[in-house]
Amino acid sequence: YKDLSPWQKHLDWTAKQGRILTANGNALRYYSENNGFPYSQQELPHHYLEKQGISSVFRKWAKQRRALCEENKNNKKPAVTMLTLPNGTKATVLLRSPIIGAWDRPLFAGKWEHSTNKEETVYNIQTGTLFVDLRIPRSKPVLELEKLLIDKFNNNPRQVLESMSDEYLRLYARQHVFGGYSMLTTEDNTKNERGPLCTRHHCIDWNYIQGKPRPRPNKWYIESNNDADDNDSSTIVPSNIWKEWSYATDQYAQSYYFETWQRIKGDENGEGMCFAMTKKKGGHDDVDGNDGILVVVGDHFNYILERQWTGVEKAYPDANNLVDLVDSSIGNGDRETAISYLSLDGGHGTISSGWKIDCSIQSWNHGRNVFDRVGGGKVNVVGSGTDFFSWEVIIGDTSWDVHESSISSPAALEQLLTVNNRSHL
Repeated sequence: YKDLSPWQKHLDWTAKQGRILTANGNALRYYSENNGFPYSQQELPHHYLEKQGISSVFRKWAKQRRALCEENKNNKKPAVTMLTLPNGTKATVLLRSPIIGAWDRPLFAGKWEHSTNKEETVYNIQTGTLFVDLRIPRSKPVLELEKLLIDKFNNNPRQVLESMSDEYLRLYARQHVFGGYSMLTTEDNTKNERGPLCTRHHCIDWNYIQGKPRPRPNKWYIESNNDADDNDSSTIVPSNIWKEWSYATDQYAQSYYFETWQRIKGDENGEGMCFAMTKKKGGHDDVDGNDGILVVVGDHFNYILERQWTGVEKAYPDANNLVDLVDSSIGNGDRETAISYLSLDGGHGTISSGWKIDCSIQSWNHGRNVFDRVGGGKVNVVGSGTDFFSWEVIIGDTSWDVHESSISSPAALEQLLTVNNRSHL
């Protein structure tokens, strides 16, 4: 691997991430009933994405969580409760998440390979409900892409992608962002003293291609570095570093991959500002109807926007992921399909900068106000009272549902969202 040229290393980035995550292709064998790790279809990360109506499912889970949090707070009960999961089984669900925050990834290791934050920039922002996880290889030609002025293309990202050469489209495909809902549970197993479990359900995913969902759950243990009793869920406290261990294990009864996560300065230890919302499909004169998520923890925000389709995309049955599909479609002279799949966007920024994007899938958006990107207009929050599920956030011609908010009123939320916001001026 060390003998590869910089461009070859970049083209191998997604494949290397996959080799680490799957123990060089062995994950399906490890994550199986025969190996002692059965799972239901409802646990698969793209199950609800393919069933459609995924935002309403997430909203239902968020409402259940909030109601249980209020009940437990009033009754001074611990931070766990019994809940019926999507697969119909009952489980102990964590109401206070130990991983709320903005996270960098210093180390990702599995089998005989590893990568670090010297090789990729990672912003993983997790609220108590929704998350957006952004991963950009440092070998990406960001400076060249930043020079592509979006105004030159009438603020149309598709036109920017159309201006790229075939080779640049292939290079551009090597990055990753995904978002959805994190369900935290504990195992009711006295023989197992490992930490809480997280199962992530994806609603928007760079690596997802139609008809090829991920065939195993995105499920892992959380090992926190804090002074609390790991087996006492009522004493969950924030940690500045934690490890993610695969739920299924290999032939040596060991997790086949792990990731180390480290808190990024400015997220208020996950105990301050916390906000999450999803874009309504077809809401409020929405011109494209594509899904979206915006999550905020402390000073940090991440966003993700779904792909924009033209209706003439072709299928590539032999492709197993986005990189395979892009390489195949480019090889067949089918730029239309490649560009549609590459039209998904996501990024990170800070409130203190005036909601400016500083790291993005679409690098030409760096320095741009996030609300100009996700909605392109004035920001208003409609509603009254303290029930944030009844509020509606209007950004230009788009409408967004609130799933979580540490802010207690629509007026206060609107004030936050319009801090140094050029769209509001």
